[in-house]
Amino acid sequence: MIERALAAERSGLPAAEIDRLVRDFITHYADHIADRSRPFEGLEAALDQLSHRGCRLAVCTNKLEWLARRLLDALGLSTRFVVICGADTFGVQKPDPELLRRTLKLAGECVEDAIMVGDSINDVAMAKSLGVAVIAVDYGYTETPVLQLGADRIISDPVELPKVVFELAGASDQAT
Repeated sequence: MIERALAAERSGLPAAEIDRLVRDFITHYADHIADRSRPFEGLEAALDQLSHRGCRLAVCTNKLEWLARRLLDALGLSTRFVVICGADTFGVQKPDPELLRRTLKLAGECVEDAIMVGDSINDVAMAKSLGVAVIAVDYGYTETPVLQLGADRIISDPVELPKVVFELAGASDQAT
């Protein structure tokens, strides 16, 4: 992100200075990770419904794992997930399908039974490359319009998530 910003400004800096900027950014980000972050309204109830119906929930993110854990801890969400994996957990990032494959393995789940929920082209591409069904949310952070991502389904509210998960799983009244 910092390198892209510098390139956009046509500002070249030595690698050591870029490294320092990245370290400073990560420190600042970690110190303020949840200052303005809140779970989307209805998300906690949706996660509860999924868990109560037998779904095992995992996080697969391009954030550094310790930052993802810090954020989820600050939001009171980390205990809802059996696994939290980041870009540094396995040394690969989205859209590399290996990140999702290894996250699922660590969670004790099969690729065939998984459903990915995401908000970006990287999420959809990663899931599709493994043959995993994917739900895109249109309230995320994607630069690409969500309709163009190629997800199996799109939701506009976390409240919709359990219903769509079970529809995709082909078992509207059964856990997956």
